[in-house]
Amino acid sequence: MKESIYTTVCPGCSIGCGLYIRESDKGAVSVDFLKSSPVNLGKLCRFGMRLPHYYSRLVSGKAEGQDCGTEDAVRAAASRLKGAGKIAMLSVGNTTCEEHIAFMKLAETLGTVVHTGIPVYAQLPPECHPHLEGMPFIDIENAEKIVLFIDPYVQYPLLVRRLLAAKRNGAYIISAGRTELHLAHENRKLSPEQCAELDLDSGSLIITDVHPHTDPCHIQQLLNIALDTGARLQVMKPFVNSEGADRLAKSRAGMMGISQIMSGIERGDIRTLVLLDSDPVELMPDTSRAVEVLKKLEDLIVISSRDSPVNAIADVVIATEPLYRKKGTFINAEGKLQENSGQGIDGIDAISMLSRELGADGFDHRQVHGYLHERMIETLASENRKPEYCRMECGTVPAQQNGACTLEYMYNPFMWFSQPDDNGFVLLDRGMVKSLRLKKGGTVRLDSEKGSMDMRYKVEKVPEGTILTGRKLPIATATVTKIKAEGC
Repeated sequence: MKESIYTTVCPGCSIGCGLYIRESDKGAVSVDFLKSSPVNLGKLCRFGMRLPHYYSRLVSGKAEGQDCGTEDAVRAAASRLKGAGKIAMLSVGNTTCEEHIAFMKLAETLGTVVHTGIPVYAQLPPECHPHLEGMPFIDIENAEKIVLFIDPYVQYPLLVRRLLAAKRNGAYIISAGRTELHLAHENRKLSPEQCAELDLDSGSLIITDVHPHTDPCHIQQLLNIALDTGARLQVMKPFVNSEGADRLAKSRAGMMGISQIMSGIERGDIRTLVLLDSDPVELMPDTSRAVEVLKKLEDLIVISSRDSPVNAIADVVIATEPLYRKKGTFINAEGKLQENSGQGIDGIDAISMLSRELGADGFDHRQVHGYLHERMIETLASENRKPEYCRMECGTVPAQQNGACTLEYMYNPFMWFSQPDDNGFVLLDRGMVKSLRLKKGGTVRLDSEKGSMDMRYKVEKVPEGTILTGRKLPIATATVTKIKAEGC
């Protein structure tokens, strides 16, 4: 049996863990460790180890309900785009920088921009944006005090080894998230505006993240804390090339988050949606609602390297090669440029062909890679971590009402991609277990306006009245859903 070996990165988050993908001549995929990768030294989290499942869903091209090849799919897409109005384009950073740039060129042809799906940027002054860009992970290990507004075990597992190294180096770690972390010296239920109590200074580091459902107020408050104390921010991001997609954006003005795009479709402000390896069905908390909204579009065109749920309702699907086979680069959460060994350019060629069908010039990999080089030089030249923004007025994150019971997501898009894992349980506190008289090893019944379901549970120190889940559940209507819980 012959096999091809690709050097690539894990698509699970923005850490950019290096690995090998082995592909047999029959298409079977397996994962191997890349110990020379400076990011992860060959280590992978449980999601990375399950990548063969992620890559098992091969995509097929289609147009108007019929399977077809790339050329027919591109012509069908061009036919729909000619004369179309109210177009939105979305690429969250699940592909290479080069494909993202090709998609940006297509957006120029269509007179629009590429949205990255993260709403925070549009609501911050431009001078704040450089402070949301990644910094070297070694800075985590060298920090004197670290405040965590994420759960690294759930959201960014390979970050844990950096935190443990920091702890060995003498860092004092405070967890301010929704769950208590064993690696932290102190677990505090802190809102960002309460960070002033922590006596932070220039040796301190605040670790948080931005994703499609981040409350902009949360980031504004942390930027204020950084301005007041001199503490630095490490802002993690959810997708393999979120950092690259963000840095490549010419302007964040008018940039829409996924929720804003969905609202625009509901209002009729968006009639045509073009997606590049981005699936709102997966990324919105309420799957069935997302499908209902997307069906209101006149044109839904998908360019994708895998068979995700949105493909089933798309008018046109342009299939490209799997991520690990693509020729191109990614930028991880520390700003490191990483390169695939794959030589596939099907995605760029398809977007170029679509551009030509629309009457504009085509382009090739060399041209878009050249643009990447120019853009990165501009980005690096503008790097300046000294805060040059003014303190922002912002509201407070709504406090939970006493007695209310809510189901809350710990956001990790990789879990939302129907990835099999062992997190088929919810987290709740001991007080809720006692009040509901739950039996050890039993389940808890969760009821919302969308129905009910039984879930296994684990006892953790979480806020009273809060049930946390790392998996996307069918009874949820938002990232925070009012529910009723009872024993069963």
